Amino acid sequence: MAIHDIKQLVLALRSVHRDRENQVVFGPTAPKTAELIWVEPKKINHYLGDLPEGLNIRRTSGRIVDFERRGLHLSPLEDLIQVKSSLMHWRDGLPWEKTPDFIHRMTRVKLLRAGIRRNTESAIVRRYRTLDEIYSRIGQDRAFKTQKQLKRWNFREFGGVQICIDGSGRLGIMRGSGLHRITIAKLLDLPYIPAMVGLVDVGAISYLELLRQPPEQRTKTDRSVPNMIGDYRLAEEASSTPLLRPSLQGSAR
Repeated sequence: MAIHDIKQLVLALRSVHRDRENQVVFGPTAPKTAELIWVEPKKINHYLGDLPEGLNIRRTSGRIVDFERRGLHLSPLEDLIQVKSSLMHWRDGLPWEKTPDFIHRMTRVKLLRAGIRRNTESAIVRRYRTLDEIYSRIGQDRAFKTQKQLKRWNFREFGGVQICIDGSGRLGIMRGSGLHRITIAKLLDLPYIPAMVGLVDVGAISYLELLRQPPEQRTKTDRSVPNMIGDYRLAEEASSTPLLRPSLQGSAR
């Protein structure tokens, strides 16, 4: 059995207690660990950077917390260097090597001078090459696959883009859990993508009912939600030093 499979087995065993506890306290509609939900990428314009004390990104799925009491706040997605760099590359045609995220990662390699595999220059180059391959594949398929479709033995949607819900029902991506994938989905204007439920505010459990419904069961789509990619583009066009803008089709490699 591979290490990845063992981790999934441990997660599944741990989820039994957490899911039962959630249902006892909050009722049968409470979120489950690594539960599959369906979200509209155009509505994901924020991220959650700071996590509650004692939790890491691998232990937040399906947890119910009081965002206000814990001091949790969503921040604009376009503030992140990973998102800015992805827009510069896939939308505006800038080579990865000239984006802030790539440069920052390479600087860390030189500073650390470590032999850690994922912190070597070749590993970083491979990482961005893989991201381009993902972009091209999703552009051809026009859809994201669920984690179960990618790996039949996968535990629910574990490994998917992790989405939190604040008290007002606003969705945000959990930082470190699919920033590039959500940016790809927004750039390609995908209507829905599968995601894994993250932290849920104690007052937001009712919003899960709609998110659990597959796209084919949705009857209405809210077109009034602002599009972060479009807003970012307008801001750049108003800048005194706009970025180069070749066609999106030509920027995918």
